[in-house]
Amino acid sequence: MAKRANGEGSVYQLPDRTWRGSITVQIDGLGRPKRKYVSGKTQKEVREKIRHLLRLKEENALVDPSRMTVAEYLDEWMRDTKGSLKPTTIEKREYIIKLYVTPHIGRYHLQKLTPLDVQRLQTTLLTTPRKPGKGQKLPEGETLPPLGTTTVHGALSLLGSAMRHALQLGLITRNPVEAVKRVKPAKRDMQVWEPSEIHRLILAIQNSRLYGLVYLAITTGLRRGELCGLRRQDIQKGVLHVRQNCVLVGNTPHLQTPKSEKSRRRVPLPADTLEALALHRERQARERLAAGDEWREQDLVFPTPIGTIYHPRNLLRDWYTLLAEAKIRPIRIHDIRHTYASLAIYQGLDPKALADRLGHAHASMTLDVYGHVFEEQRDRAALSLNDLLQGRQTRGAPTLPS
Repeated sequence: MAKRANGEGSVYQLPDRTWRGSITVQIDGLGRPKRKYVSGKTQKEVREKIRHLLRLKEENALVDPSRMTVAEYLDEWMRDTKGSLKPTTIEKREYIIKLYVTPHIGRYHLQKLTPLDVQRLQTTLLTTPRKPGKGQKLPEGETLPPLGTTTVHGALSLLGSAMRHALQLGLITRNPVEAVKRVKPAKRDMQVWEPSEIHRLILAIQNSRLYGLVYLAITTGLRRGELCGLRRQDIQKGVLHVRQNCVLVGNTPHLQTPKSEKSRRRVPLPADTLEALALHRERQARERLAAGDEWREQDLVFPTPIGTIYHPRNLLRDWYTLLAEAKIRPIRIHDIRHTYASLAIYQGLDPKALADRLGHAHASMTLDVYGHVFEEQRDRAALSLNDLLQGRQTRGAPTLPS
């Protein structure tokens, strides 16, 4: 085996058959080397950790762990993990760290961060009024409420992930976040439409350019980003393939692949939905002619009137305008997804099939979100002997509009 060059670090096996490695971080004033050690179960694992440390050293980002602050470490952690993250995830993490973590514990030494410090961070976030945003002015004497439990839970979860990485690198000896009982995120009440409301909406918007989008959302439960990112090539032979979605980076819409493998899915479409999409294509062809040279072809099913990406926030604005004009009880666009799921459950769709159509990672997630609806459906399944013998149920389930 070729001898490793100077500066590449050393890797060796210990008597207990685990592996250890080290690199020289710096030479002190007396000419003594200051070394950084890592360990692992396999040689491959240790070599990967050594390569990570060498990258940090090359960037002059590796400081003495005994002097590294939480803020310095979080900066390094973000630099190291950016390559494997989507832009929206990077933006969200940087936002949480900048606003909720470093202002409170960023100056603390990483190795001295305790569970009590993390507990105090959580308490501070839950009880301290939020600061107004840039350009936001409040009436004299008024303050903004503290952060919600969902936001605080997310901030501590992110800090916990960062500390786990520090533990793996040997920068700390324990994860201080794991010892803290984190606040539970609040469950947001879902609003769903009754079948009669769906019928009224479909009748009221037949001449709207959003007709096809709304119809598809109601009969498939697609997410807002999936609707905005859907391409014509993604619908083949009556089957819709979710292959990309539209996300916001800052305020700019971007098309990217879905986060998880389960989100990349196939969704068979019923005949009435295909008919609604055919009407939408005819309307879109007229829009293309009207736009003339301004049309920007991107193969999108639901673009703007000139063919460009439908900004999700513009869709949200147009959505509430549409409901107001149709005099329909307003719900969020995401609540159409809940409406579809609830009606599908009442029609007898099992949790596994519903999870596949919604793009949930596991059926357990579907049961967690819609468990109460399944309970109601089980109550409906209480059949008398007469019902069983005649093959019908006394209390029918609602149906989707045809």
